[in-house]
Amino acid sequence: MTIQEMLAKLLLSGMSQRDIAERVGTTQPTINRAAKGSDIRYVTGKAIERLYTQMTEATDIKSVA
Repeated sequence: MTIQEMLAKLLLSGMSQRDIAERVGTTQPTINRAAKGSDIRYVTGKAIERLYTQMTEATDIKSVA
């Protein structure tokens, strides 16, 4: 799964770009660019992966279409 797909599912689950940015330690514009498919720093991508994993374990956002 790509970072773009993970962000789409996080956003569909009700998180805002600002919420995601705060939780991964970056800015909202960076999350916006990543959601549109732009390249981001490796550490930011890994932080998004960790957040996605935490959220999928806490809730079932995998089932969000």
